[in-house]
Amino acid sequence: MAIKVGFSTSVCPDWDIHDIATKANEYGFYGVELGTVRDEIHLPDAEDLQEDKDTDAVRKLFEDASVEIVSIASKYSLEAKQKNVQKRSFDRTLENIALAEKLGCPFVRVPIGKRVGRELADATLARQIPPLSELARIAARHGVTLLACNTADFASSRDVWFVVDGVSHPGLRAAWDPVFSLAVKDYNSLAVPRLGARIKMVMANDAAFDSETGAFEGFRPVGEGSVDFAHTTDLLKGVLFDGYYMLDWPKAHFEGLPDPDEALPAALQSLIDRIKLVEPELTAYKKDKYAPKFSAAVAYVERKVADAPAADTDDAGESESSGDAAPADDKPRVAKGADPKIAALVAEAVRKVRAAKAAKGG
Repeated sequence: MAIKVGFSTSVCPDWDIHDIATKANEYGFYGVELGTVRDEIHLPDAEDLQEDKDTDAVRKLFEDASVEIVSIASKYSLEAKQKNVQKRSFDRTLENIALAEKLGCPFVRVPIGKRVGRELADATLARQIPPLSELARIAARHGVTLLACNTADFASSRDVWFVVDGVSHPGLRAAWDPVFSLAVKDYNSLAVPRLGARIKMVMANDAAFDSETGAFEGFRPVGEGSVDFAHTTDLLKGVLFDGYYMLDWPKAHFEGLPDPDEALPAALQSLIDRIKLVEPELTAYKKDKYAPKFSAAVAYVERKVADAPAADTDDAGESESSGDAAPADDKPRVAKGADPKIAALVAEAVRKVRAAKAAKGG
C-alpha cells in the first residue's frame, strides 16, 4: 500500500506546462493532474498538445522531472437528455482518453453531472451508465481508467457508487471529493467504507461551513477548513488505498486562496506527516489483573554476538581446560529487571546441578 500526493492544475492556473513539471519536482510531488492549461479547459485543444511531437515533448518533460502525469480532468459529463449534447460530451471524453494514452497517463477523471430539471436524481444518474459503460470498455483497451467523481449536484459517495456499480467494469473507478460530500453531510466515515477499493483518487481540498446552517462559506487551504484529513487518511489506510491524494482547489474562481508557491508545500507536508504516522497497535486482549507486578520492567538490549576464541590444545588433542570445570564466577546471569527471588532459586538450582556433576565425575 502506498498513498501518493499530487496536485491538479486548478491550484496554479497561471503556470504553463514547464512550470508545472519543474515545480512539482522541486516541491517533491509524485504526480500532477492536468486540467486547465493556459485557459484551455479541453486539453486536446491546448496549444502545447496539438501534435504527436508536442505530446512526446510534454511526456519527456515530465519523465525528466521524475513526475507522473496521473490524470486528465475532463469537464464533460453525460447526463444530458438531448442525444446530440450527450454525443458531444461522449466524443470529447474519447479525445481525452486518446490524449491520456499518448501521455502515458493512467486516469481520466469525469464528473457525474448535474440535475436535469425536476427529474429524479437516480434517473439522471442511470442515464449516464450506458455511455459510461461504452467509454469504460474503450478506455480499458487503451490502458486508461475513467474515474467517476462526485459534483456539487451529485455530491454524496452514494451517487458515485451508484454509477460505478451500475457500470461494473474495471475501466471505471471512483474519484471522491470530500468537500462536496461534507456539504450534504456525507461524512468520510461513511464515504470511504462505501466506496472502498473502488477509490483510486481523493481530491484533497478543504472548505469552511457554517456551524449552525451548514452553508458553504468558501474554500480554505488544506487543514484550515472542516474536512478532517487525519481521520480520512486513517480510513483510507484501512481500505488499503493505494491511489493519489490530489490537491485541488479552484483558485481562478475564488478570491482569498493562497498562492500555489506557498500553499502547495505546506499542504504536501501536512498530508505526508499523517500518511507516515504509525499508530500503536490496538488489541482487545485484557491482561490478568492478578498477575505479579515486578519492580522494574524488562529492559530491551540489542543482542550482539561476538566470535568465540579458539581453545588451545595439547599434542594429544585434548583441551588444556576441563569441560566440566565450573567457571570462576558461578553466579548465573539474570536479565535486568528480573525478580530477585526467582534469581536466587535459579542460582541454588545451578549450584546443586554442578555439585552432582562433580560428585559423579569423582
